[in-house]
Amino acid sequence: MKKLLQGIYKGIQMSEIIICLFGLIATTLLICAQVVNRYWLRIEVMWLNDLALYVFILLMFMAFAATTWKEGHVPVEIFKNMVFKNRPVGGAVYRVFLVVLSIVILLAIFPVTYQFTARAIKYPEYATLVRWLNTSWLMITLFVAFCLTLLHLLVILTRDIKVMVKTIQMNRRRG
Repeated sequence: MKKLLQGIYKGIQMSEIIICLFGLIATTLLICAQVVNRYWLRIEVMWLNDLALYVFILLMFMAFAATTWKEGHVPVEIFKNMVFKNRPVGGAVYRVFLVVLSIVILLAIFPVTYQFTARAIKYPEYATLVRWLNTSWLMITLFVAFCLTLLHLLVILTRDIKVMVKTIQMNRRRG
């Protein structure tokens, strides 16, 4: 069962990276096509900008989730290094505290995001230039990114708790 869950989790991670990769490529190509159309061919295709924007938003939402599992956010390490330099237990506890704090903040925002998502599903909103394009998917995608971020934070929390427990045990054996 553990291997199955790890396989599913790896699949989620790979999907996020693939969406980010294709989103970045698509956004670049759409903007390049718009520049060529507008400035060289003198033909402006209005919906290309909208489409590029929507693809970019999807890319950013998935990058938000992928950055969390890669732990690529910019933490304030100076405080940790100064305060917990020679205290590994304190550093481990601090790390768990930061992840728990991140989860609490995400859960505080979660109900509002859920309400907006439910509203987006119930009442679709359409783009102004491309009248058939339902833009409600933006809120739905944001909600999915929040869920993925929460999943990644929970996985990081379980890992950091295990590291903290091992660090505490090793510290007790020494001391």
